[in-house]
Amino acid sequence: MRVLFAAGRVREVTDVEVVGMDVGDGQIIGTQVNFIMANGNKVEYIYSQDVPIEESGQRAVEFVQKLYKEGIADFSQEIVEML
Repeated sequence: MRVLFAAGRVREVTDVEVVGMDVGDGQIIGTQVNFIMANGNKVEYIYSQDVPIEESGQRAVEFVQKLYKEGIADFSQEIVEML
């Protein structure tokens, strides 16, 4: 599967996971998207705190569904920060 991370930066990924960002006491504070690249590296992003958790979760799930169905998706417009 191919993901556009930024203008001119397309990467091959083998796995994508959407998880709630847990601070350790069971409290979810954000939505995290984890990518496993074709070379084995792991890249993790979290949605900005400016995006409500319900919206970020929905956006992340829709992104993964599109990636699965089409084999390619644009992540460059998501409001995220790399961990």
